[in-house]
Amino acid sequence: MIVLLLTIPIIAYISMIAFRTLGWTVINYEGYSVPYSLGSVVLYGYATFSVIVPSEMSYIAFSYPALMYVVGIWILGFIDDRYGSKEPKGLKGHLYFFWTKRLPTTGLIKLIGTFTLALLFVYYLQVTSLYEAVRYFLLLSWMPHMMNLFDTRPLRVWKLSTLIIVPMLLSYPAPAFFLLIYGLAIYYLLFVLEGHRQALLGDNGSTAMGAIIALMFIQFSPPSVQWVVLFFVGIMIFIAERISFSKVISEYGFLRWIDGIGVPYQQK
Repeated sequence: MIVLLLTIPIIAYISMIAFRTLGWTVINYEGYSVPYSLGSVVLYGYATFSVIVPSEMSYIAFSYPALMYVVGIWILGFIDDRYGSKEPKGLKGHLYFFWTKRLPTTGLIKLIGTFTLALLFVYYLQVTSLYEAVRYFLLLSWMPHMMNLFDTRPLRVWKLSTLIIVPMLLSYPAPAFFLLIYGLAIYYLLFVLEGHRQALLGDNGSTAMGAIIALMFIQFSPPSVQWVVLFFVGIMIFIAERISFSKVISEYGFLRWIDGIGVPYQQK
């Protein structure tokens, strides 16, 4: 288990160097070229969790079909990172571009692919209730998109993930000690690397995080909480089509303070 723990920084370093060498980088908000390699670490961490979580626990969130769904979401995000462009923006922008140009954008491909993967996973779950099927489908398709919307500045995805995951964990018995340490180690390493702008999540990492969180809601939260979460996610997606989250955050001192936590030497 200690060996597995030591692989985290190795995977993070190798992927960061590999992405930079291959030119898989993006110009961030400060004008620097940064590799979008952290999604690889997220995927590696989740995959190892799927292997080491005891099989007798029967966790849907860490099953192999769930892993295939997350891998699919990661691939769609990576395609958007690798071949996408900054324009058009928003769901309406991608749909309008396809309607007028008759050409699918990588964003539209990601949208259709996410819906398809969500449908396939809901089919795998073999739910008998229509309400349950709709709830799961919306969680699996909306959550990756919302996390992607927040990924415009360092650590926003991690901070939002913390607000979601910590209360969820506190409401259940503590996991095995190694699983807790392993998860914290991954989180800490990614937090530091992104906070210091050495690497970033990109679409591949933010959507993969959204996919994992959607699975955790399905596994660990009651239907009432899931509906509340879906209402919040729907509102966020609706707002993002009309106004930039960064603009809203910049207007409120408290939000700016939270936004700056863990991001040293942030240039304005």
